[in-house]
Amino acid sequence: MPIETTCPGCGRKLQVGEEHAGKQARCPLCNEIYSVPLSVADGAATTAEQAVQNQWRMRTPEGQTYGPVSNGDLDAWVREGRVSADCWLASDTNTDWVHADAVYPALTEPKKKSPVAAPRPVERYVAGHRGGLILALGIISWTVFCPIFGICAWVMGSADLREMRAGRLDASGTGLTQAGQIIGMLHALLTIIVIVVFVFVLLLGVGWR
Repeated sequence: MPIETTCPGCGRKLQVGEEHAGKQARCPLCNEIYSVPLSVADGAATTAEQAVQNQWRMRTPEGQTYGPVSNGDLDAWVREGRVSADCWLASDTNTDWVHADAVYPALTEPKKKSPVAAPRPVERYVAGHRGGLILALGIISWTVFCPIFGICAWVMGSADLREMRAGRLDASGTGLTQAGQIIGMLHALLTIIVIVVFVFVLLLGVGWR
């Protein structure tokens, strides 16, 4: 039955054959040489002791250091997603910083990053939309029968829709912006038609005199 051991250098759990009991073994991860317990029971005791005594520190890519914490607490951090592959770990028995995915292979990523604070990706700024305001202007134009509000809603809506298509404005307000633009445009066009008809009728009346 394999003997379960814990490397004192990196804290990695390892299994070795019973024929190596009481002999020296080398960790395949950190090359630390340690003694294999004489029995499976001794190996379990050693593992429990290491889990209690081994303390870990974690460094984030931004350079912040946390700890020391026990193996159990570090395992909990991994489960909670607080430890990523680009973090670095060091134990009280091995002060050299190693990648977190070397201790926890499940965190493996295609590319490792430096422990020095890496440049953050450039975030593109997107301005908030004015969909509510444009819709309000369109509705007000019909409420107070003032074409100025309708024209404002029409012009502002057209400009904001262009910015949304270009990705410079929050596209979540597209529906409100389109509704306000259409309502304002209809009122402005209706007002222009009424004015044209009124002028035409007025000129026609003058011509009959």
